[in-house]
Amino acid sequence: MAIKKTLFGALFILISIICAIYPLIILPVLLIGLCIFIMDVQLRRITRFLFVIVVIAAIFGPYLSIPGFGGLFLFRVALLLHFVLFLFEKKDWAWLSKLKVPFLAFSLWILFSIITLIWSQDMQLSLRAIYFQLESLYLIFIIVYYVRQVKNLEKLFFWIMPPFLLSIGVGCYEMLTGNHLWYSSLSENGYPDYRPTGLLTNTNDFSSYLSIYFPIFVYLLLKKNSWWRWLIVLSSVAILFSLVVASESRTGLFAYGVTLLLIIIKLFSKQIVGILLFISMNLIGIYLLFMKLIEKQEFSYLVGKETSTDQRMLIYETALNVAKDSHFLGVGIGVVPNYIFQALYGTVNIPIQMQQTMSAHNFWLATLADVGILGLCCVLFFFSWLFFFAVKLFVSKKGLLAGVPLCILMAFIAISIGSSSIFEMRVVWLGIGIALAIIHLNLRGKEEEYEEKIY
Repeated sequence: MAIKKTLFGALFILISIICAIYPLIILPVLLIGLCIFIMDVQLRRITRFLFVIVVIAAIFGPYLSIPGFGGLFLFRVALLLHFVLFLFEKKDWAWLSKLKVPFLAFSLWILFSIITLIWSQDMQLSLRAIYFQLESLYLIFIIVYYVRQVKNLEKLFFWIMPPFLLSIGVGCYEMLTGNHLWYSSLSENGYPDYRPTGLLTNTNDFSSYLSIYFPIFVYLLLKKNSWWRWLIVLSSVAILFSLVVASESRTGLFAYGVTLLLIIIKLFSKQIVGILLFISMNLIGIYLLFMKLIEKQEFSYLVGKETSTDQRMLIYETALNVAKDSHFLGVGIGVVPNYIFQALYGTVNIPIQMQQTMSAHNFWLATLADVGILGLCCVLFFFSWLFFFAVKLFVSKKGLLAGVPLCILMAFIAISIGSSSIFEMRVVWLGIGIALAIIHLNLRGKEEEYEEKIY
């Protein structure tokens, strides 16, 4: 069906004007457009197109939503639509034959979570948590399913890099002005806050995001060796370091440091790595001493967060006690934040409208308290499998691409003991999917060709 450009442009302008007054009018318009699109397009092409939308929308989150409906954003709509259409598509399950173990471990984690619904004390929180588990599993699954060659992987990298660069730009703007986008948790403070959050919600999430995707950015830049590419890489190292420091996230800073170290090891020889580490440690020591002498506070959060540290220790102790009291069977998936809130704030004189949950700030302890030792074992097995093959790939193969999975996993491990919302972070599970896809390509053999083209 051919539509003239002038007519299409006029309709676009008209719809834009109407949507500014009645935002919900976009829903029937999208539905009609989708029906017209589907009429002449094969189902497989539609699901592949939706895969691209899902990947990009995962990073933008609620910023790609209907005005006034932040909870109904493009990622969730596109993911659900992809799932429905994928059910009717002819599937190539043989492609995933080497990933039965990790997917089985992840699926068992969800199964144990579903079983805890029997004794869960808050069904709403539990169902919400299970949804995020299913969302994460399906996101990882479609990444591995559609990435079948290195060129597919590089296309995926090019799709996620524009949002990454945009998020860095937003972070720099926040760091310089103290202003934030509307979905940032810091925008509600009512005063300038110079900690960056980028396109995410809080500072820990943002620093985690930078650490996970920075190796991909470096890989794309250094595919071709030139002085200006190295200049951009070195500049980006300094910019991201400034953003992570400004975020005041201790786990984020550790994750970024580990990621940067792994990148250096993959890019240079052992002698050069040793020299660079020696120079870097001395420069950091001199810088910290200088900041101390002139009484600057840039790094005060590393040692000056006694109250925050004490609170974290209380949270960890509470989560561990909850696990013990449940005889390590779990109190129900997603319910632990209720116990954490009660330990910190009690149950008396709490306003009804107040959100009465508090994250455990530790993915592993939260999982243990939520679904017990069996559920935790499934999660540990999933990540142990990934870690084993990521290390094996890092050691056995040359090139930065072989180091990306380990960089992502080390960043995940670092932030998993500090981030408040890693369980719900789409960008984190997108990164895990990328790590698994790279490992899978190595297991299948380089550039394995299939009879049909995936893109």
